[in-house]
Amino acid sequence: MEYFNPQAGIGPSVLASDLDGTLIPLEWEQDNREALEELSKVFERPDRTLVFATGRPFDSVMEAIREIPLPEPDWIVCDVGSRIMHHKNGEWKEMAAYDKHLNEITAGVSRKDVEAALDGIEGLSLQIPEHQTEVKISYECEGAQLEVTLEEVAARVRDLPYTSMGSVDPFRNCGLIDVMPGRVSKAYALIWLTTHADFMPDDVIYAGDSGNDLAALAAGFRAIVVANASEGLVGKVSTLQKERGIPKERLYAARTSASSGVLEGCRHFGLLG
Repeated sequence: MEYFNPQAGIGPSVLASDLDGTLIPLEWEQDNREALEELSKVFERPDRTLVFATGRPFDSVMEAIREIPLPEPDWIVCDVGSRIMHHKNGEWKEMAAYDKHLNEITAGVSRKDVEAALDGIEGLSLQIPEHQTEVKISYECEGAQLEVTLEEVAARVRDLPYTSMGSVDPFRNCGLIDVMPGRVSKAYALIWLTTHADFMPDDVIYAGDSGNDLAALAAGFRAIVVANASEGLVGKVSTLQKERGIPKERLYAARTSASSGVLEGCRHFGLLG
């Protein structure tokens, strides 16, 4: 499921946030660090839940939590929605039911089959092994060629039980392309999670800044697009919401960047309460 029909009158209690460019402070923004500290205090409350939804692999998320530092989340949707981790009783465990679910979607078509289908696309190269999983095949290309390359990738996997999504890495100015099972994305993983966790889709605010956040931002959750987001992202979210009949009040375009924008959006939606 990529989106849902929101119910009015349910207040938010969950923040699901992208990390790089969103919850993680920008190096030159002191206000971002102050905003992150304020948000961290909010999620010390037992009636508030924090979810990280990121393209990073799990080990990289753990490194960011230690080094930045970030508040400890309750859940991590990592590898662009291809893996869900739960923090319980002091340790992290992968949700085996979700892993099984993704393997059922791929119907025996392996990552080797996907790599073979995409072989020979000009300018397309696999990302480092740490960015790969059994069901997430991640590539990169020149940033300026992202849209053209993404169209070629989509055409080649059309007959496979996989789909593709792309975004631009603003720090390296390169295009990032993830090939995922079925319609799996951060949105898909989060909606699936709400059927297995102790919160509902209407409890969730989602914050993001790039193309791989588009599906989640337009899924029906209350949505925050931070001010440093990819060009045109707000318009793309708004268009998708309108097509799906999602109220425009569900989208908040923050005036500030990264973690400051997340805090601003959480205030707007009443999460700080």
